[in-house]
Amino acid sequence: MHYCFVTGLYSRSDSLMIYRQGKSLVHAGYKVTYVVCDELPDEIKEGIHIVSTGYKPSGRINRILSTKRIIKRYIDKVDADVYQISDPELMGLVGYVKRKNKKVVFNLREYYPDLLKRKSYIPGFLKKTISTLYASLMTKHLKRYDAVFAVADWMYEMLKTRHGVTNSYLLTNFPIINNNFVLSKKEYMQRENVVCYIGTIYARSHQEKIFDALTTIPTAKYLLAGRFEDDVNYVENHPYWSKVEFINGFPRCEMEKIMSRATISNTLRDFMGRDGSYGVIKIFESMEQALPVLLSDVPLHRHIVEKYKCGLCVEPKDASAIASAIQYLIENKEEAYEMGQRGREAVLKEYNWQKQAEKYIDVISHL
Repeated sequence: MHYCFVTGLYSRSDSLMIYRQGKSLVHAGYKVTYVVCDELPDEIKEGIHIVSTGYKPSGRINRILSTKRIIKRYIDKVDADVYQISDPELMGLVGYVKRKNKKVVFNLREYYPDLLKRKSYIPGFLKKTISTLYASLMTKHLKRYDAVFAVADWMYEMLKTRHGVTNSYLLTNFPIINNNFVLSKKEYMQRENVVCYIGTIYARSHQEKIFDALTTIPTAKYLLAGRFEDDVNYVENHPYWSKVEFINGFPRCEMEKIMSRATISNTLRDFMGRDGSYGVIKIFESMEQALPVLLSDVPLHRHIVEKYKCGLCVEPKDASAIASAIQYLIENKEEAYEMGQRGREAVLKEYNWQKQAEKYIDVISHL
């Protein structure tokens, strides 16, 4: 069977579609193609045929207006048996794919009606209207997909109750385990007190609050590695910015090396009243690397911490609470090490991609 991912939004090195879903499909014997909108040459990565459209959107509006038309051409050109879509603006392609008697899957990585309410580029008076309209489109289109995957329990429930999607599945983006990894107590204790944040830097990750907290802790450093979402580079105006070690994007193969310099991982983000999400991959990648985690104080993450004692939950907009949590982990470094070890054990036991891959392949194979 030939399986094809199509995207105008995500990069050719996307950790989910390449290293988790795509790689798992290849290992299960599928031919896998990944159509991406960039200007780089075609290549084969992890057994996946990466096909470039040769077109890179110049901005958000350009992507929304042009990508759908271009992706249609590549759907025809690739002629796969199953297509997977993740981009919110490509959701309506379901009709085009179905008319060709192909199967089509949607991967809901964010709950877009909520996400639209947080976008700074949308005028405040329009946010609720646009969010409601997109929710209506989800109800209209997602029912037509052969399978819909969601990364959080509450998203899965919303698909069923609000949008009437009966063929939905919970699929979490847990880490791929490095079985050879070991972090000794001696090595951890010798590390500098470094708080790290890895991945896309969103406005809802409230970096300015981390800066405020670290301003009061001269014994800690901050390592910020990733790309800014286009509307949050305002943090560069914060007085603490000059003390931040910023790595402006990095290849995936460098992630473990970057995290090996840290003693605490910041995975905070504002969930805007939701219960949390298993889709915040950096949480479980940090746990896999045996780092104690700073988690948002929401029900799902409290459950993880209460079950495995692998970190601390704090309100992401409370700089004082964040500072107290970081100070506690610095002053109790042996306990912080044990938290990290329990976090890794939790990943080995429960929060790993291998179990999710089995579910994913089972759903796809029955299409």
